[in-house]
Amino acid sequence: MRLVLLLSFGLLFSWGAVAQSSKKAARQPLTPDAKAVEAAVVHFFDGMRAGDSAMARSVLAPNARLLSVGADKAGKVLPRETPLPKFLEMIAQPHPQVLDERIWDVRVHLDGDLATLWCEYAFYVGDTFSHCGVDAFQLYRSPEGWKIFAIADTRRKENCDLKAAQAAKAKPTP
Repeated sequence: MRLVLLLSFGLLFSWGAVAQSSKKAARQPLTPDAKAVEAAVVHFFDGMRAGDSAMARSVLAPNARLLSVGADKAGKVLPRETPLPKFLEMIAQPHPQVLDERIWDVRVHLDGDLATLWCEYAFYVGDTFSHCGVDAFQLYRSPEGWKIFAIADTRRKENCDLKAAQAAKAKPTP
């Protein structure tokens, strides 16, 4: 019985050490390329907040795709695509309240001229919470800088970290 208790405590403490080392690895400073990738995504959302479709478009590839993964009314999970012109038109339309997508827990992975940015988000219309989920951006390095060629997201209204969303609102852009 003592051996089982000792092993249990050993596993518990080693798991804590692994979790702490994982957190430390996540806190390492971003490379200049990773910062530039994050800046492109933030610029996209700044354009959306400003209602400036030209600003948002400036970091999008001409053939960028916008996809959401979610269940339809029958409960079948499918990706749904929003045509880029329709999305940019929606941004450009006057809104009485700001469309504010707040991101946090940003992770950037790079391999040469390809980057993936994965983050948590919460979407607000003005100060009213709408939904949350995860964004996954695919970017490539163009002569003009990092360009988004695909955005995929999930959407839900429950299990949202609204404290992190509030902190993300106050966070300065990179």
